[in-house]
Amino acid sequence: MARGRLRMRASPPGFFGYANDLMAVPRHFVAGWVIGILAPVASLAGIMAGIYLFTRRIPLITQINEETGERRLILELVEPDEARDLAQRGKEAAKAFGDEIKSEFEAEQL
Repeated sequence: MARGRLRMRASPPGFFGYANDLMAVPRHFVAGWVIGILAPVASLAGIMAGIYLFTRRIPLITQINEETGERRLILELVEPDEARDLAQRGKEAAKAFGDEIKSEFEAEQL
């Protein structure tokens, strides 16, 4: 009996094997993109929740206008009721800024 090498015949992959290989790159790209967006958001939410649990105050970024005309952003711990009011004012300011930018774009197109 001659000792021969055990040979396995590999069958070529079918259509689904090719489709799976072809779609692996976009699938992994989308998965990386989603995780890249969700991980920082979850991290920030966890940090804010930890600060709230220890202090019972909500960290909020606020803007300070100095006497010299400079503007700065600071992180301030505020009470939950005050945070709702500040968030509402921030939304209104962002909407006004968005409307201003939109009107500038419309004026340039005319």
